[in-house]
This record gives sequence, structure tokens and C-alpha cells, in this order.
Amino acid sequence: MTDFQPTPQTPEQVDQGLREAFIQAKKDGVMDATPYIKNWGAAQIHQPKTICKCDLFGQGQMVISFYETSSTTLPVPGNVPNRWIRFWTRVFFNSKWEFVND
Repeated sequence: MTDFQPTPQTPEQVDQGLREAFIQAKKDGVMDATPYIKNWGAAQIHQPKTICKCDLFGQGQMVISFYETSSTTLPVPGNVPNRWIRFWTRVFFNSKWEFVND
């Protein structure tokens, strides 16, 4: 058995080959890009709501944000460290906790 060695192609040749493959796939009914083109401007990025922030050393150099989560992603919604952890991070690391209240 011989090893397959593809012929070298320029970026323009690769671009043209991919365009032709896409056009052929649309003609064959393998792929339909219409739903993506219709909703192109409707795409949105979901930004989770911030519950609290911890400035770890109190100088603004390392800020850790805790976000609101749904029960499908984590077993505990709103996974924020308890008061015991927050107290000892204040004592040992001079951290500052800021809770966001609506």
C-alpha cells in the first residue's frame, strides 16, 4: 500500500475547492444554509448575571467573579463561597467581597 500524498495547493485553490464543495452540497440537498443566513443578525451571547466579586488581595490585581448559574449546569445554583470561607479569605488575603444587589 502506498501512502497518500496530496498535491500542494495555494490558499486560492483551497478556497475555490471549498466553495465548489459547498455549492455541490447545497445542490445535492446535503446542507441547507438558509436557516443560518435568515437568523444571522439574531445571534446573541448570553452573559450570566454576576452575584458577587472577590478582590483577592484588596489591590484590584486579581478579581474573581461569581455568576448566577442554572440548576442544569451546576448542582447548586448560585455557587458562592459560604461566610466561613469569605471570613478567612478576608483575614489571610485581605480580600474584599462585593455583593451585587438588585
